[in-house]
Amino acid sequence: MHNIDSFELPKWIDRHALDASLVLAGSATPPLSIQDLIELSSDKQATSSNLSVGSLKLTLGPGNGSHNLRQEISGLYNGVTADNILATNGTTGANSLVFQTLLKPDDHVIAMYPSYTQLLSIPKATVGENISYWSLDLDNQAQADLQQLKGMIKPTTKMIVLNNPNNPLGTTLSLEMQHEIVALAREHGLILLVDEIFRPLFHDSTKPPSFVELSEETDSVIVTSSMSKVWGLSGARIGWIATKNAKILSDCFNLGFYTIMAVGTIDEVIAAEALSDRCRPQILAKHLEMAQKNLSLLESFVNKHAGVSWIKPSSGATAFVRFSSNGAPVDDVDFCLKLKEKKGVLLAPGSLTFGLAAAQDFRGFVRMHITAPPEKVQAALEAIDEYLG
Repeated sequence: MHNIDSFELPKWIDRHALDASLVLAGSATPPLSIQDLIELSSDKQATSSNLSVGSLKLTLGPGNGSHNLRQEISGLYNGVTADNILATNGTTGANSLVFQTLLKPDDHVIAMYPSYTQLLSIPKATVGENISYWSLDLDNQAQADLQQLKGMIKPTTKMIVLNNPNNPLGTTLSLEMQHEIVALAREHGLILLVDEIFRPLFHDSTKPPSFVELSEETDSVIVTSSMSKVWGLSGARIGWIATKNAKILSDCFNLGFYTIMAVGTIDEVIAAEALSDRCRPQILAKHLEMAQKNLSLLESFVNKHAGVSWIKPSSGATAFVRFSSNGAPVDDVDFCLKLKEKKGVLLAPGSLTFGLAAAQDFRGFVRMHITAPPEKVQAALEAIDEYLG
């Protein structure tokens, strides 16, 4: 993929995080240790025993992941079994595997926009200009237009790519829209890939199902996720593909032997225990509590400043906040650079890290982390408040 676009978000963080004291440019929950998992567990003795890996043989495990891991992953969904799961190297590995397995150069792809850059750039590197962007309306609470999506479908359309919950917006498609999209993909024989890495971080009473739960075995619906964003285990490089379509899973499984062969044995053990009934509810509750506190802090900040606006996140770990001056959006890259220089706060500029390279989209927007420790978020918002004067 020599023609792939520059991946600006991780480059921005790598370039600037070391000399910033308050980094809110990321999106992962604070990392958990083995001891943290034990302390959070409802059965500390069992968790401690399961995570005692001193005698674990570091062999190459099954290519699709251990049965125990796949069983625990399947428990995140209704109507999904271990046989519907393929373990991968993170969600990035899962998405890459799907794209490499199922797309070819003359295919047409429709991708939600904005979205995590990988979900736009890898398909584009494969199909070239045969990609259409289904834009969410940021001036109307990030509403999605189903008629617009329908109008984008061509005879060569192969795949629809969604990011739900959305990164960077923190919004989620309605249940009605989910059903409509699954039906649309079924009608046209399309593959539907949904990156659900921020599920189930839901911040209100609405808890929509996974897209895979709405699908049938004859559908080409695929969801991906991992241990990184919700579960605080980015360093355990475990992700997965979940689909009821046996042919798609088999094809991805086959290509996986050419790429990662298998996931790490120790990583599997840690991930399986974290997703067990002993640990999973407490981990999720801990991170949802962080998000609620941070959303309250951020809402107060937004309400205080006339030049600051947002679409309040209903899900996920990020908020997309717009800064304006005299009615016009600020230069978000310059804003973020000067904020880091003067106050030590690092945010992610929206136009650079989420806008298309040839466009000027999302000017004035910054992505802010809402599952960071609340004291860190509060300190950062106080520093931004001082910077704005």
